[in-house]
Amino acid sequence: MPFKTPSKNSSFIRGLLKEEKNPVVAEMMRYADRNMIPVLLPESAVFLEQMIFLKQPAKILEVGTAIGYSAQLMLRNCAGHLTTIEIDENYARLARRNLDELGYLGRYTLFVGDAGEILPFMDGEYDFIFMDGPKTHYREYLTYLKRMLKVGGIILCDNVLFNGMLSGEEKVKHSKLTIINGILEYLEKLRDDEDFMAGILPVGDGMSLAVRIK
Repeated sequence: MPFKTPSKNSSFIRGLLKEEKNPVVAEMMRYADRNMIPVLLPESAVFLEQMIFLKQPAKILEVGTAIGYSAQLMLRNCAGHLTTIEIDENYARLARRNLDELGYLGRYTLFVGDAGEILPFMDGEYDFIFMDGPKTHYREYLTYLKRMLKVGGIILCDNVLFNGMLSGEEKVKHSKLTIINGILEYLEKLRDDEDFMAGILPVGDGMSLAVRIK
């Protein structure tokens, strides 16, 4: 949920979104807000749901589970299987509890650990990959993700504008320089890869969308 005051545009957009009716999901959102756990902004959540509904992926890979909010968005909009990676054991425990309570037991596999250590040993082919993990390693992850992404598959990545710091709209905090550089390197690598058609969408905190075309 947002930890800063949204812009007038964001407030207007969010005012037109449907309210969450599932009590389990609504409590997940409140819990994330109370505990300052970074989950998708409302407009970004809707976009992710739309992408999953349109794509109907059979196999999804997620980097960065947190408490399972984005995972449940994807699972409730398709009949596919989700593989998700979370480094924080406490978050992973909460994610399992939430997803099981929502009835998704058997439809997901959750790995607990560092994605940089897990991804090199994974195989299989995925139709859709969602990244919302440690930004400094996105460029490194891309090598492994590309190997597992089908032609026609999608990589969607959240927070690529990082509170306006990437574009210069907001001043870059010194403590965030490594993250900013990591995101920029990832975006440039995507742009320069002839196997991808990629772009950035000004949704929420910025989402990069890349389609593997060959």
